[in-house]
Order: sequence, then structure tokens, then C-alpha cells
Amino acid sequence: MLDTRTRHEGIVGRTELLRRLLAARHHSRRTGLTCHVVTGEPKVGKTALLTLVCRHTTSRADPTVHIASSRHANRLLTALVDGLLRLAAGHHRAEVERAAARLRADVRPGDTHARKPAEDGVPGGFPDLVEALTREAPLVIALDDIDQATPAALVLLRRALRDIAHLPVMLIASTRRGEPAVAAAELANLLHGAGTITLRGLNERETGALMAERLRRRPDADIVATCHRITAGNPFMVIAVCDWIRAQDPLTILADELREAVIPAVADAMIGRASRVDPRARAMAEAIAVATVSGKADPALVARVSGCRLKDALETLDLLARMRLVTDDHAVSLRHPLLSTTLRGTMTVMSRNAAHLAAAAFLHRRRDAAPRVARHLAASTVPLDTPWSVTAMITAARSADTTASDRVRYLEQAAQAGAEGTWSRVAPELAAARIALDRREGMRAAAEMLGRTTDMALGRRLLGLVGATLCEGDRPDEERDVLEAVRSAVAGTEWHDWPQDFRAYSRPVSPTSAAVRADEGAGASPARGDVRGHPAALAVSACFSDLLDRAPSTALARAREALDHDLEDLLLQPPALPAALTVLIDGGHQAEAFARRHALVHDLGRLPRWVRVAVELVEAAGHYAAGELFAARFMLTERLSDLPMRGGHGYGRFRTRLVGLLANIHLDLGDPAAAETLLRRDHHEGRPPPEWYDADVPLARARLRVRAGDLAGGAEDLWEIVRHREAVGGSGPGTLHWRNEGVPLLAKTGSPDQAVRVARRQVKFAEGTGSPQERARAARVLGAVSQGPTAVRLLKSAVDQLREEGHDLETARAMAELGTVLARSGRAGEAVANLTRSARLAADRGARELADRVRLQLVALDARTPQDVSLRGILSLTPREREILIDAVSGQPNTAIAGNRHITRRTVELHLSSAYRKLGIAGRGEFGKILGRPGLWEILTDGTATSARRAKHLGGEP
Repeated sequence: MLDTRTRHEGIVGRTELLRRLLAARHHSRRTGLTCHVVTGEPKVGKTALLTLVCRHTTSRADPTVHIASSRHANRLLTALVDGLLRLAAGHHRAEVERAAARLRADVRPGDTHARKPAEDGVPGGFPDLVEALTREAPLVIALDDIDQATPAALVLLRRALRDIAHLPVMLIASTRRGEPAVAAAELANLLHGAGTITLRGLNERETGALMAERLRRRPDADIVATCHRITAGNPFMVIAVCDWIRAQDPLTILADELREAVIPAVADAMIGRASRVDPRARAMAEAIAVATVSGKADPALVARVSGCRLKDALETLDLLARMRLVTDDHAVSLRHPLLSTTLRGTMTVMSRNAAHLAAAAFLHRRRDAAPRVARHLAASTVPLDTPWSVTAMITAARSADTTASDRVRYLEQAAQAGAEGTWSRVAPELAAARIALDRREGMRAAAEMLGRTTDMALGRRLLGLVGATLCEGDRPDEERDVLEAVRSAVAGTEWHDWPQDFRAYSRPVSPTSAAVRADEGAGASPARGDVRGHPAALAVSACFSDLLDRAPSTALARAREALDHDLEDLLLQPPALPAALTVLIDGGHQAEAFARRHALVHDLGRLPRWVRVAVELVEAAGHYAAGELFAARFMLTERLSDLPMRGGHGYGRFRTRLVGLLANIHLDLGDPAAAETLLRRDHHEGRPPPEWYDADVPLARARLRVRAGDLAGGAEDLWEIVRHREAVGGSGPGTLHWRNEGVPLLAKTGSPDQAVRVARRQVKFAEGTGSPQERARAARVLGAVSQGPTAVRLLKSAVDQLREEGHDLETARAMAELGTVLARSGRAGEAVANLTRSARLAADRGARELADRVRLQLVALDARTPQDVSLRGILSLTPREREILIDAVSGQPNTAIAGNRHITRRTVELHLSSAYRKLGIAGRGEFGKILGRPGLWEILTDGTATSARRAKHLGGEP
């Protein structure tokens, strides 16, 4: 059971109220008897506040009497007298002892009737004892739930208080807001002139403080915000939520889980008191909880759902509104979302279904909005003979809460009940729902629909759905059966060649077939060579022309021609849309790709799942190409979380491409640990590329190995990519990440000639794209591996081309390379200017790896800045030490270095020992200290002349 008591040692959020009450107690010395009433919604902390006032005064040895009026409803004065006598027993002043003895003589213990009563029924010694007790400090009388006392008890208490009105006494009483008092008139007379304190819920900061106190740790901000929203700051509910969190796993609880929490103790405590006043209260609250699922609930709807007459419902709603459990408005809702969720969760399935069905029927009869009707239908059992509107049934089927079987049932009923034209509207969704429920039977049913329809648009949508579903799976026997059924269904129609086209365009391809498709010219279907402008043929041929570097301008033209077709034509073969968009993005036309996608389909939810995933992956690559690293990471992380671990050939390829993209973006953002974890989790630490054209996964591995000092391992990964592509004749520019990082990494790992060849290939590709961004990227990459004036010219050209493009991240990369080349040429002032702007642009775009590397180069250029050991050591290396160290880091053994340099092995060892000493490392096993920090490798390979000049400033060897 949850411990949801509100009585605890401290109370959060009531400090100001406590201060006011204690000040009023102090002022009673001057004013005499003062009265205060505390009220508020159930469980808001009234008793806790009274208890805290009493404990605070008791700690100061001040006289206090705390009475639970509900337990002493008939004998308030007797309870007060007993409390005073207990206080007197703790005093040792003669005056108090005499007054207590006199009062004991006047009353029998436990009886309100005095032996020697005054004329008003108050014991004669009562005022004397109060006066004696208040001689040193005011008396506090706390009466909890005083509205539960009987008329006689209230009258007698009022007379007793009248006798001590001149004494320093503070009466503080709590009442239950909204509940009718047992003796309303007598209570009003007793509390006439009293100050009223209405307790409200805690604010969000106070909610967080209470949660930290209860959980014994500070919860996350989103957990605090969610808890505050669902509890409206009610302390009892906040404590109940904390205990619920502790019963779960408090370290992994999510805000979404908290919003759906069901805590029965909350409903029992909050509604139980109202149910004692009005037996209909619980049913009414449950009706509100159900009715508000679809929006605002008016009293008529609530009455219908609860099964009450409207007059009775209004009376119960009035009680709940006075108790501040529901809003006092024409649109009724429970004030605490947690209470609403709990009430729905504690209803039986049958009662909840009945309530939702009643709400749906009522809203349908009065012609309310179809989505509201649908929301209740989705949560109930719908009789098939009920004449629901087609719109309501379709909307209910689309609800996220609807089960697969109910989705099929709703759509079948919509198809049966609809007018002419409804079938073409419902059939594609019905086919998709049947496939989701039972893949094999659903595909068979979709083929049957194809055979029956004469609607051309419907036929295209059904074929697209079948194709996308086949792409998800990896079951050759199922695919064969489905394609055979489709062939029979479309025989004699214009789609009779669709099965052959599907096999041609939707299968993994070899380089040979890719070359064939790239050469298909205008894009005729293989099965229908006489048909020109086939969108799938155009898109796929463009994609493989792009992969093989066959005239980028032609590939772009075909992609654009494919995207000029209607969405239904593109979806006829699943790869068409993502393939065409890929060509535009790879060619540096991201803005055009995004615009065309939005023009074709604004809501990606309209696309079949396989196509949607493919398009989302392409758009994530587009964000990366545009330099929007955070947007790309967010999209890829979201997709990775809901992409099946295992699936057909399509999802397997998606997952590999997604992991490769995301791992490289983690590295760009300066988070190598996340990249390494991702590769390890998805089992990509050492596997070869799954497809001949895929390079991102091995590229990420290579970057990680180089950072760790394993230059030889990184070089092997890079050459694996090169060999894999060259073996199959792939001469294209490669993926976006390969174009950005592959060439510099090849040069860094000891393959400068290969780096130059790949860079020139990129320049040729970029010229054919017509994209200034791609031309600038290619010029930057070639400039990075060139020397002297040629490098400066290329890099300045790249910076100039990007000036008008607004691509901050690519500009940062180009200026970083330009700064490095200028520094190598001894032009320190220009280098610092370019590197400074590069660091700022990279930091603004979140490219932490680039920013850190550039900042380190800036530090190296400023001899006045204190250097760390590794940097100081690099800058103090002699030219010969630098050359030999680079050979060693590249993985060459000492014997090979000696042979290549035409020196003895002993000389190599002496130079390396001196270099190790300057760097503060023990040997080859610690090369990771040089390569693990961005920028150190660039400084190490920065050139001997500049290095020697800087070494003089640092006191190193000349």
C-alpha cells in the first residue's frame, strides 16, 4: 500500500502562512481572542498546517490544545477542558495548580456537565485556568474539521470562548470546503468575524522541493513539471506520486509513464469524502473522466454517461465544484489530471467500455464533431449494427489507442455503411490494417481487392502498399506467392508488368545491375521498354548513375523528372521517391529536395511505413549536408529507436546506413563515446560494409581508431572502403561523410597519393552537380591534400564560393583548412584570422571536434599562451624527430623507417627516444595521447619550418 499521509515533520510551501498564524498568536496579547479558519480542497494540507502550528508553539513551551472535532463532535468543551488539564499537569507554578484543582472540582472527568456550573453551562474554573496558563504565553486552540461538530457542542464552546475573549488566545479551526456543515448556523455564529485562509496547491518549485524531500534526491525537471501538472500541486497527491515512483524504478521513470499513472489511494481519498455526502459522487467523477477523453464535457454529456437525470447530475456536480474537485464552468472537467487517469484506470473494462459507448452514442445523436465520437469509439466495444458515420469510424480506426483488430472492424463497418465512393477512400487503410493484423492473410486480401477494383487511383495505392510491405520482409516464399497473386489480379490491366518491375527496382543490386540501370537512359521500365518517363526507372537509374559517377547532371535531371510525377505514381514502386530525393541531396540541392518532398506529401504519416522510413533517413542526411548536425542527430536517434532490430533486406540496409550516419555525426559533435557505443550495440565494430556502396560504418570505425592512436587500424578500414568500391567498379564520390572526412583521413594515415586521386574524383563530380556547395566542398578537400600556392588558391576559392551560400559548417571546415595551410606557409596573421572565424562558426553549429581542433591550432600559433605538455613537446621537436615520429605513428617499424630514411636503426631509436621524452609518453603504446585530442595531429604534421620557429619561442631545440 502507498503511504499517502500528509502529516509529517515539516510542510513545504506553507512558510508564509505559518508566519502569519504565529504572528496572530503573538498579537492576541494585545487584542484578546482571535479566530482563524483554514479551508481548501480535500487533502490540501489543512490538518498538516494546524499540526505544524501546534508543534511550533509546543517547541517554545507555549500552551497548545489540538482537538480532532470529528472524534469529539458532541463534546468539544470536554475535550478542551481535558486538554487544558493536561497542560496544567506539566506546569509547576502554584497559580496554575490552584486553578487546575478548582476546575477539577467543578467537572467530572469525561463529562460536559459541571457539578457547579455557571448559568451558561461553562465550568466555573475554566476562565481561571485559561488565565493562569496564558500568564506567560498565549494559548493556541486548534480545532480540526470543526464543521463536523454538533449544534449543542458548538453552542457550549461559543459560550466558553466568550468567557475568555479578553485573554491572549488564538483559535484556529479547519473546515471541509464544499461539504455541508452539521450545524451551519451555530458554526457561523462561532466563527463570526474570523479570518479565512484558503489553502491552494503548491507551485512548481514547491512541488519539486516536496518531491526531493520524499524521494531523497532531486528529480529531473520534466518529472517535476509533469507531477505538478497532474496533481495541481495538491500535497497529498504529490506524496502519492512520489511513493508510486519509489515503487517503480525511480531512476528510469519517464514523464509519459507518470502521466498515465493509476494510484487507487488517490481516488479513494479525494472522492471518498464526497461519496459520503452524495452516493452519486464517484459515478459522476468517473463519467467526467471518461467524457473528457474527447475534449470538454458539458453537464448533459456527463449525466448521460453516468446514467443520472440531468437535475441529479447538476446537484452532484455542484457539490464536487464546491469541494474544488471539478471546474465550476459550463464545460466540466476534473481539476487534477491524476484523479482523472486514476478513475479511468480503476474502472472495470466493462464499465469503462459502457461509459465510452454511451458518450459516443450521445455525441453522435446530437451531431457532435466526428473526431469526438471516434475517440470514444476507439476506447469501447462498438456494435456492428449501430449506424455510426463513416468519418467517425475512419477517425476511430486512425486513433493511436485502437487495437489492430478493432481498426480492421471499424474500417470494415465504414466500408459497408458508406455511400458510393467510400470504398476507394477506405480500401487502402483497410488493406494496411489487415496486413498489420495478419501479414499473410492481409497481403492475400489486398491482392483480391486489386482484382475487384476498376478505380485506377485505388489500384496504384494498393500496389504501392503491397510493394512497401514486401520490402519490409525477407521471406522469398511469401514474396513469390504474393507476386503470383498480384500477377493474376492485374492480368489484362495496365499494371500487368508490375511484378516484374518490382523485382527489378526493389531488390538489392550488384554493381553490374547498377551499371545497367544507370545506362537505361530516359528510364523505361525493363518490363515495358516502350514506356518512356517511368518514374521508378527514372529515379532508380538516377540513383545508380549517382553511385557510379555517370554524369551527375544527367542523374539530377532524371531525379527531377521523376519527382515531377504525382505521389501515387512514385509510390507505385517503393524505392522511387527516396531514390530521387537522395540524388538531389547528394548533389548538394538539399533545399530543393525538402521543397519537392513537402509539395508531394506534407504529412509523412500518409506514406507506407517502409517508404516513410526511407524518406526520413534521406531527410536526416539532408540536414547533415546542410550543416544542421543537431537536427540530423535528433531525427536519426528517433528513427533508430523505432526501427526493428531485425527485418527484411530493406530495414537491414536502413539500420546500417542509419548507424553509420549517426556514428559519424556523434564524432562531428565531439562525442566519440556515443559513436563507439552505437557501433558496439549494433554489432558494427568489425563487420565489412553490408553493401558495396556503403562507407559510413567503416569510416566511423576508422575515425575512432585514429583518435585512439591506432593509425594502422584506421588506414586498414579506409583502404577496405577503397578496395571494396574499386573491386566492383564504383567510381562515384561516395557518401556525404566520406566526401567530408575520407580524403583528409587517407592523407593523415599515410596514403596521400590515394587521397589526391579521390579528391580529384570529387572535384569532377562536383562540377557536374551545378551546386556551389558541392564545388566548394570538393575544392576544400583537394586543397587540404595539396601543397603550396595551389592549396591556398583552392581553399580561398572554396571560402569565396561559400560566402553567398550561408553554409556555416562547410565554411568553418574550409577556413580551418585554409588556416592550417597558411600557418604552414608562415602567414601566421592570416592563419589566425581564418582559424578564429572557423572556431566560432564550428562552435555555433555544434561541431565540437572541429572547434576543438581549430582552437588548439590557435593556441599553437600564439607563443604567449601557456602550452600543455603534449603541445609544447610537439612544437619543440626537431625536423628529423618530427619526420621519424610521423613514420612511427603511421605504423612503420624502426627497421622500415631506417631503410626509408637511409639511416641506421640505432639513429631511429635515438630520435624516437628524444621525441617520446619531449611528449611525455613511454612509447608507441601511448600514441593515442597524440591523436586522441583534436588538432594535435595537424600540428605534428604542420611542417618543419614553422615548427622550428615556434620552438625557439618555447625554449626548445632549434
